[in-house]
Amino acid sequence: MNNRSILTFFLALIFLSSCEQYLEVELPGQEPKLVMNVLLEPSDTLKVFLTKSEGVLEGNQNDGFEVVENATVLFKDPSGETFLLDFADKKSHFGRDAYYYLANPVVNPDVEYELIAETTGFPSINSKQRLPVRVAIKDVQFSNLGPSSYWDGADEYEIVVTFDDLPGRDFFEISGSIYGLDTLIYNGDTTLHSYSAILNPEAVNPAYRKDFRMRPALLFKDVFLTGENSQIAFRTTIWREMDIDITLNLYHVTESYFLYYDTADFQVYNNGDFLSQPVLVYNNINNGLGVFMARNGDQRVIRIHRDQD
Repeated sequence: MNNRSILTFFLALIFLSSCEQYLEVELPGQEPKLVMNVLLEPSDTLKVFLTKSEGVLEGNQNDGFEVVENATVLFKDPSGETFLLDFADKKSHFGRDAYYYLANPVVNPDVEYELIAETTGFPSINSKQRLPVRVAIKDVQFSNLGPSSYWDGADEYEIVVTFDDLPGRDFFEISGSIYGLDTLIYNGDTTLHSYSAILNPEAVNPAYRKDFRMRPALLFKDVFLTGENSQIAFRTTIWREMDIDITLNLYHVTESYFLYYDTADFQVYNNGDFLSQPVLVYNNINNGLGVFMARNGDQRVIRIHRDQD
């Protein structure tokens, strides 16, 4: 390298160093907020999970968010009567399960309920939600499409569920489970062999499919439904060597339920990809964070025999 080249190299270094700048970035909204997550449905217990949010530079969220204890959580019905929720803190080797609960709540479809939470150091938070009416499963038809291309010893089935789509804008979810039990006799010994799996429905109509579906459930709007006797078709894989019981759930869900899982699944899908677009998870808690959502479901159990086509 000659002297002119060396001089040019050092001048370039000086120029680049003089161009270096430092930007100060102010992170907004780092103060903690109350986070309330609630699923309202016909059941013997209403559970309210109450935690505290953390800033991006605070703590380790992999250890779970801090549970808020000693809070006042109220459930208010349409008449204005309020019910105080109790606090349960259950610990096991699997972790901590802490929540506020109301035993045997009286909840009716198409009626608005309110949840209120208060604790020291935070503003009061609240949210309202209506329980959807139950939509019945009218019919279930299934057909065996033959051996699965992914799993040996399993067949792919197409299942068609018929139900009535109600007037107006509605949201639905289909989920379920698969269970099989078989008796094996070997050298005079009898052994029970069981099989269980999540249904994991995959929609036949491409309009219902999502690349970012992170849960084994089919969540959809009623945009393509036809009102009375609407149908949704999906496919799933079922073990071939034993009789199988399929438990099928059809949930009529609120818009908040749909938006929460739609955005939460998308956020999980984009996790770790710094080039992806930011995702704001749906929130309907006033003065806080989280979601108050509801669903009402119908269930059908279907038996498939091993020799059934």
